[in-house]
Amino acid sequence: MFKNLPTFKSLPQAIGLPFLSTQEDAQLKFKSSSNGIKRLYSDEVISTTDATYWSQYYSLFNSSADVYSLISVQDVRQALNNQPQNLANLIFTLSHHLFTLLPSPDFPHSSSSLQDLSKEALNCLRVLGRILVVIYESEADLKEKLDHGLISHLEFEDSFAKKWLWSKSIVEPIQKETSDSMDELQVEEEDNDQFKIEDSDSEEEKEDEDEGVRAFQATIGNSAPKPITKKEQGIVNDPLSTSSPKQENHDEADGRDGEEYMPCLIERLFSCTIDLLFCAGFTVPDSVRGPNVAEKINYVIWEKGVGSTVNVGSTAELDRNKTEVLRFLLILLSTTIYTPPHSLSTTPNLPLQILTHSFERRLVLSLLCSFINTSLTPLKTSFGISGQIPYNHLISKAAEDRRTLVRASLMVLLVALDHRVEGERNVMGDGKEENAFRYFISKLHRKEDFSFLLEGIIGILQEHNAVTNGYLPGSQRPIPYILETYILLWRLVDLNKRFRQYLLDSGKALDVVCYILVTCLDLKDDPAHHGLLRLLSYLLQTLSADKAFAVSLNQTIRMAIPSKWAVTGTAADFMIVSIYSIATTPGLNPLFPALTISISNIAPYLTDIGVQASTRLLQLFKSFSAPNFLLADEGHPRLVYYLLETFNSVLYHQLNENPHLVYAILRSHQDFQTLATFTLVSGLRNIQRRKVLRAAAAERNATKTGLQRTPSELDMLAEKAALLGRDPDNEDNEVSSPASQRRVLSPTIQETSESDDTTSAQPLTTPGIGVTSDPLDQPTAASPPPVSQGANSGLSEKQRGKLRATDTESITGSLDGTNEISIPDEELMRVAQAGVGPNGYVPTQEWVSSWQKGLPLDPVLVAISEILPKIQENQQLTGAPSSKVFNILKGVSLSEVLPPSPPIVPRRFQWSSASCVWLTSLLWGDIYVAGLTTDGVWRDTTVRLFGVKQAPVKGRGAQVGRFLKTIGVV
Repeated sequence: MFKNLPTFKSLPQAIGLPFLSTQEDAQLKFKSSSNGIKRLYSDEVISTTDATYWSQYYSLFNSSADVYSLISVQDVRQALNNQPQNLANLIFTLSHHLFTLLPSPDFPHSSSSLQDLSKEALNCLRVLGRILVVIYESEADLKEKLDHGLISHLEFEDSFAKKWLWSKSIVEPIQKETSDSMDELQVEEEDNDQFKIEDSDSEEEKEDEDEGVRAFQATIGNSAPKPITKKEQGIVNDPLSTSSPKQENHDEADGRDGEEYMPCLIERLFSCTIDLLFCAGFTVPDSVRGPNVAEKINYVIWEKGVGSTVNVGSTAELDRNKTEVLRFLLILLSTTIYTPPHSLSTTPNLPLQILTHSFERRLVLSLLCSFINTSLTPLKTSFGISGQIPYNHLISKAAEDRRTLVRASLMVLLVALDHRVEGERNVMGDGKEENAFRYFISKLHRKEDFSFLLEGIIGILQEHNAVTNGYLPGSQRPIPYILETYILLWRLVDLNKRFRQYLLDSGKALDVVCYILVTCLDLKDDPAHHGLLRLLSYLLQTLSADKAFAVSLNQTIRMAIPSKWAVTGTAADFMIVSIYSIATTPGLNPLFPALTISISNIAPYLTDIGVQASTRLLQLFKSFSAPNFLLADEGHPRLVYYLLETFNSVLYHQLNENPHLVYAILRSHQDFQTLATFTLVSGLRNIQRRKVLRAAAAERNATKTGLQRTPSELDMLAEKAALLGRDPDNEDNEVSSPASQRRVLSPTIQETSESDDTTSAQPLTTPGIGVTSDPLDQPTAASPPPVSQGANSGLSEKQRGKLRATDTESITGSLDGTNEISIPDEELMRVAQAGVGPNGYVPTQEWVSSWQKGLPLDPVLVAISEILPKIQENQQLTGAPSSKVFNILKGVSLSEVLPPSPPIVPRRFQWSSASCVWLTSLLWGDIYVAGLTTDGVWRDTTVRLFGVKQAPVKGRGAQVGRFLKTIGVV
């Protein structure tokens, strides 16, 4: 009777929703059911024999996104706190499955269609990575409590990480015998190894340490397979079949009782991860297998380039697998992220120490060359185009995956190069006391390798410049690893003197410095990239210490500079004007020392400095010597010192070749004479009088326009005026005038009171490096200006009579030429005690005297006293110099009146513990941000190496957020 009733559709069918697939349904149940992730932190201790439950963690997920969405940080924390035994069992189950898969004859290609062994191995890495970051965070929390005395040392040693990850268990006798036989086999295999690394050992080279006596050469064809390990023989140390790990003391670990210990779990995971990077069919092609098909772990170099003339080939799937393994490798190395900056040098990172100090040379070279070659090989698209690609938003998914692999390779390489051990030797001995990656980078010497490195780096910089300054904005995707590229360039220049010389001899140093400066100009207004700018300023200082680099700057720029940054003249002109533009940008104070040192280093070799560059140099000097800037920080006087060194170098070595700069110095003679008689009282009086005059000018302006300005705004305008070389008394009127904002710099030398629109900013803001904590106390490791020598040493009586003869009344007098304003000295000293500048620095007369007497003002003052009268006889110091004045400047000689010329000693960047910590935090900060853009590897954990600040939401997202707050939803 019910046969004729109509059939009704289910609700999902009625509204058109598709049914969940079996896999999606299983993932949904894993997240919500009692037999899924919730069971991990329940009261039940899950048996290690419950294969049905544990297998979910390596068979259920299809991507890393699935893992990070279905297993949250909070899930892992709950398991760690409520049921740590379950978390330990999960770690050991995944590790055991991974250790079993790798030597399996079927891995990575399964003979069964029902089992995907590659996916299972990747899932083991993904889930382990999800867990390890939480354990690292927990270990850091306990370490912090131990340092504050909140827990005992015994409690700390009994932590989860110490007990399950870092402890070692005794090797059973059968395992020990097998290990001995494996060692013998390894020796035999190494004797027949075709991967040869030859060091130059001739007696002549041994005597010449400066030439690098132990350079390596690597040749690779079909390299010999890795010796068969216990895993490949089917002998697997099952962590689940042993009792809980026993924590041994140091005496036992040293083998005092004759016992041998298995590596800890983290060490074994690390070794397995490295093997996976060279597993045929998984990360490298099947064609690299040895004569025996089972010999699938082969330490081949992935790409053609440094150390290899053979390209073993790759596919999109192999690239994706490499990226996943490298991401897990970074997670293994990421205990650094959870280490405070002050503890970085004393907190060991065991996996990183193994990577850089314990591997055999062949494996280190395979990793090093693979990372370098993968990072610097030009990108190939599906259209068959390589190198710079127009409209590269059309790049295929495989090419985008390739970019991700490049970034991951660069990150691991740079983390390895960054690792330093306090007090380690500079020469790599038999005990491998030096970072092997740094050592072999320093010993590269073949021109073919240098050509590959330089062409690869310049290719990336060229593409980045095309993306940011192309004719069709948005037509190309930005380079995600530009920071890593510049760090690699700095490492090569800093560690390998042959590469540095090759860069200078190749004629491409000009291109590199132009890319550096254009990158700085493009990113200077973005606080998120100020860390990169700081890095570039140090790189520029490193390059500027070479004479060949300075001489090359006298050439004309070959590459196309964006029109908004273009400068007439040589590369030196472009560098000086660019540095001025950077110096007039808020928040970049930490860059000032390195940038001014760079100018000082190249000054003795510069010729024909142009009009615009000369004007900018004198504007910088006037800005840095302004009292409100000079007294605001203890380090500001050294900026004046470096600029005075710049002027002196030109006067001593290139006087007749730089008439424009000499003329600009003469026009600013009053600034030099004022600095010669500078005192604390005179500086404070200057600051206070200008405040009074600004307030009066602001009041008059407010009366006319109805515009009121607060005292803080007036101070900001004064600081901006000082840095831009303007008259602070007229700054308020100039800023409020729209017409003043449209004026640009005249191409002739004149008293310039305007600046480019892109450079109007006040410099005295709190510096930032891209992270909220700044462990670098000093912006540069250069020595402060010497103050012990007298300023007038080595001068004749006639010369001394020409020095520092300025009447102090020119400073203490009224700014507008009258004496209507008078401020008692006692009041000025009270102002000083309250602090000067945004950081509240308290200057003293003793401090002022210490640096003022040591300023190298004498050569400039002598030159002014000798040349200025000759010029004033022919023309007033207004406008451009006449041809007669120009000829005078090109023919004048000061050799008989100048003090003896000091030796030319460039200031090289010196690494300190603070600068090492800063670069480490910058690198790991970028790795952290890169993790946020993918799956959020370290998101929701408390990092300690740097601070994390949430960027403000802009656009429609911000409007929605404000609306939700208004109605009480958030």
